[in-house]
Amino acid sequence: MNPIPADWALSTTHIASEYVSRQFSVLIGVGPKVLPPIELDVVLLMACSKLARTLAEAYRNPEVLQTMETGLKSGCEELLLARFLPDCQIILERPAVVLNKFGIIVLWYLPRAIDAAIQGRWARVSLAAQ
Repeated sequence: MNPIPADWALSTTHIASEYVSRQFSVLIGVGPKVLPPIELDVVLLMACSKLARTLAEAYRNPEVLQTMETGLKSGCEELLLARFLPDCQIILERPAVVLNKFGIIVLWYLPRAIDAAIQGRWARVSLAAQ
């Protein structure tokens, strides 16, 4: 049940995000199959499916960070990098998650995850609001 009134624009966002979340769970094998919500148009359903697939692909492609400086002190980090070159560099070319040494996701890399049609909608809405 959607707790947001149906006439609010946020209602569609809530329905779409729930669908993406459920689709993601299906794709990584931890949730039951779901039917697409009838409230969403075909373009938005396709975009949600693409986002869920990209999230699942990233989740299945973890990269583990080596122990490094946190990046909170840029001067200190530069000195340490000059003295102790990292033994490897992560180059992400496809969707992936980056894990810290404890296995916690610290970054989602999601190139082209947002469908071009949805980006176009956002651009039009943003321009109209100005």
